[in-house]
Amino acid sequence: MSHPQKQQHQEYAAADRVFAGDHVPKPLRVLLRSLAIPLWTFVCYLAIRAAQLVTMGRPEARKGASRRVSQRWISTMRGLFGIRVFFVGNMPEPPFFLVINHHAWVGYFGFHSVMNARTVTLDKSLFLPFAGILLRGIEPILSNRKSESVPVVNHELIAAIRRGENVLIAPEGRVSPGHMIRRYHAALLESAVVTATPVHYATVHWRTPDGCLPPSKSVFYGPDPYMVDDSGRLLASELEVWGPPRPLFLHLMHLLALPHCDMVIRFGSNPIAGKDRVSLADELHAASLKIFTPSK
Repeated sequence: MSHPQKQQHQEYAAADRVFAGDHVPKPLRVLLRSLAIPLWTFVCYLAIRAAQLVTMGRPEARKGASRRVSQRWISTMRGLFGIRVFFVGNMPEPPFFLVINHHAWVGYFGFHSVMNARTVTLDKSLFLPFAGILLRGIEPILSNRKSESVPVVNHELIAAIRRGENVLIAPEGRVSPGHMIRRYHAALLESAVVTATPVHYATVHWRTPDGCLPPSKSVFYGPDPYMVDDSGRLLASELEVWGPPRPLFLHLMHLLALPHCDMVIRFGSNPIAGKDRVSLADELHAASLKIFTPSK
């Protein structure tokens, strides 16, 4: 079921001129992006290191400078990847607690370029070369996806809520194929119950231009490489929903070859308050399914 678009956030004009349109051959588009994305990341890495050096001994100034560099990096990365963000409905007024489904790793750039929120993020992301420190600049709440980290993450979420900060979580706990929303895990919703915070919800679906590969073959990448057993092998549950693993290089080539891709965020009309985390997770999941448009 399709929904009308009410608001659009356009990509950077420079990115639109360079990468979009049929006049740009795919090999050239891939080449330019393959050069521009790591170069921009390295420039921002140098900038954030310089900002940290200049603000040494002034924690608040250092935090603010790091966030500004990281936000600029994220916003420009959205344009470099050609991500156009559309809204259906209204973004909640801050401060908000928002849950979303999670289909694509590049969605990180889409969300954080249009909203300022503390996000629960996989701790391994911070070890990415050069990009890790830039991700740290927006002060993510770190999780290792293990049960023993839940109390620590909830403590951080509760503190953020009580400070009046926006909070964003993806309660599926992993990347899912674009045709589905998996069960919402309840553990981190304990923070909303403890603080009596109503939870807003939104769903995301993706589109690619006519004549291009669909999102399932270009934007999405799975199985989630971090969902492994104790021996390091991918979980059977991931292989069941995603199929066999795909080469990362091929995924990146298909993604970078797109003129653009559309990330459509549809917001629920009213937040949901829960008396316990399990029923709250179930209600949010059911409400999200009602407004969800599967991606091809």
